[in-house]
Amino acid sequence: MTRTHAAIWTIALALFLGGCGPATFILNKDGVAAYFGRENGFLHTLLCDRGDLKQVLSETSIPANIQNDLYRYNCTAERSADKIISLYLYLSPEEKLELKHAFTKHDYRINYMSC
Repeated sequence: MTRTHAAIWTIALALFLGGCGPATFILNKDGVAAYFGRENGFLHTLLCDRGDLKQVLSETSIPANIQNDLYRYNCTAERSADKIISLYLYLSPEEKLELKHAFTKHDYRINYMSC
């Protein structure tokens, strides 16, 4: 009986922890990959310094105030992965698809990790 309980608790814990993973998507460009909203020097240079994020966001129907917040929490001193995740979760399924599609138009690969 205790083995059964241990197995059930192990499965429950695995399911619980599996739900705690990142809530955004992986961006990959030039062999460098990171979750959207997470700190990565190379992707930060592309998204923020080169202006890719502003271009990508402008090609979506995401409301302007959310676009501004996505940019602010990705590219300014107010950088916050938690706020990016919160904003991303707030988007409709259609807006999430638009955002991913806009990234692919700028030669980003979505949810791809280079070997």
